[in-house]
Amino acid sequence: MLYICGTMKTQILLSFAFLLICSLSFAQIAEIPKSYQIKITQYREELKTQPEAAQKKLLILIDEAKKKGLHLVSIRAYEVFAYRYATIGDGQNALKYAKAAVELAEQHDYPAEAAVMYGVIGQQYGRMGMDDDAKEYLQKGIDLIRKPKNDDEKHHLGNLYTYRIYTKETGKDSTQTYLKYAKQALATYLTIENKELRKKTSALGYGNVGMLYGEMKQYDSAFIALNKLLTLNKGKNAYLSGGSYLQKGMLFLEMKKLDSAEINLKKSEEILLGKGFINEEKELYSQFIKLYELKGDKNKLKEYKSAYLELENRQQKSRLGTATELLKNENNEKKTVISNFYKVAVGLGIVIISLLIVLGIQRIKYRREKAAFDAFRNNRISDEKYSAGNHLTENNPEIKAIPEEIQKNDALNEETEIRLLQGLEKFEKEHGYNEKGIALGKIASQLNTNTKYLSIVIKNHKADNFSNYINTLRINYIIDKIENAPEYRKYKLSYLAEETGFSSANAFSKVFKDFTGVSPSSYISLIGEEQSIN
Repeated sequence: MLYICGTMKTQILLSFAFLLICSLSFAQIAEIPKSYQIKITQYREELKTQPEAAQKKLLILIDEAKKKGLHLVSIRAYEVFAYRYATIGDGQNALKYAKAAVELAEQHDYPAEAAVMYGVIGQQYGRMGMDDDAKEYLQKGIDLIRKPKNDDEKHHLGNLYTYRIYTKETGKDSTQTYLKYAKQALATYLTIENKELRKKTSALGYGNVGMLYGEMKQYDSAFIALNKLLTLNKGKNAYLSGGSYLQKGMLFLEMKKLDSAEINLKKSEEILLGKGFINEEKELYSQFIKLYELKGDKNKLKEYKSAYLELENRQQKSRLGTATELLKNENNEKKTVISNFYKVAVGLGIVIISLLIVLGIQRIKYRREKAAFDAFRNNRISDEKYSAGNHLTENNPEIKAIPEEIQKNDALNEETEIRLLQGLEKFEKEHGYNEKGIALGKIASQLNTNTKYLSIVIKNHKADNFSNYINTLRINYIIDKIENAPEYRKYKLSYLAEETGFSSANAFSKVFKDFTGVSPSSYISLIGEEQSIN
């Protein structure tokens, strides 16, 4: 599918609108001894290349600091663990260390530290789909610093309100709820006294408010907020500026103001192209495709479809790595003017930002996959005719079909046709399609016919070709298992692939996604969510 769903369109800012939201998040109220600042910085970097050795050093540091009563040092070390594990997707360990930091922070009266870690805990529960828990912990963080005493606490409070946008809301007023938190975040950021920090955070706050006004079709308010973002940012951050123009282009496109849409999308392209923002480039190209389809410009349409498909292939690369590298480049420019403590602040801020970007991407991915899942479920293919032509656009090379032209007037009498249909019915009931390396010739031999006649029957009654016929049977089979036998949701993809005759988990996943619009893992997650609600 070349386009992001309509309900997804205005969520794009969540993948980039927080690039700087926590760049100063750890400019904490209380400092720790310089020697410990240096160690924490060193161990945090070592965690990326020598995780086991760095983990041991950090644990020793925590014990040492506790014995000396340097509780803030221990808290900061726990925070390093929490962010590291959250960044690499280890939710359980992220929760473990974030909760340890919270416990110590509350014991020794560091409310800002506890609030920040409540934010991390809330994020992790949100990523796990435990939205009630996520909301509970985010609210705990908000309650701790609801009346912020300084810029640091204001910044943290604004971030907590922002995290709240990532939790799942249901019902017709969900966007209004998101807007409420986005406005609270913006209002908090605007009270920050430090001019530079206020500009950066409030720019991002305006971005979220604009995004949500766009979602609600309140276009004038959306453009006002997005233009404020551009004014505050002044092109300093390509990610923000390019993303804002992209958002404006999408809104103009939605309003069918094609010339205005093209102007803003072109501005976005000039800023974002070649910067490594693969996900944003892909969204940009999908909007250009829609634009030039509406304009009827076939040459431009072909150009952007090709660009889109190229990015689709590259998208498997690490998005998180891209975002982190960008921020490293920004921080390198500051190294000569910031203190050792501030280095710790910026370094940990990068991790938070990376997490926010990952969460934004995951939110976008979830909405897209949910839309595809719902569409597939609503249009489930009939069991009586396995017509997969609209789902599987390429033949599976593992299935050995004989590529021969089928003429409509080939001599195939009605008696033979009925006999072959009955044979195929038996083949389907016995799940013969799950045999690895199944070939058209082998089935033809079993049914005492030739491949030409069998191909005609399959094309006339089952699918547009043999490969799609087999793939559709296999995917329908495994979907029935996933939906009706919960134990299948616990199996590895390699097992599901083997059971359905695919040579590898990758081959299985590709065909499954072509058929359903979502990956097997996402389908399993979504079907579990659907059944738990019901």
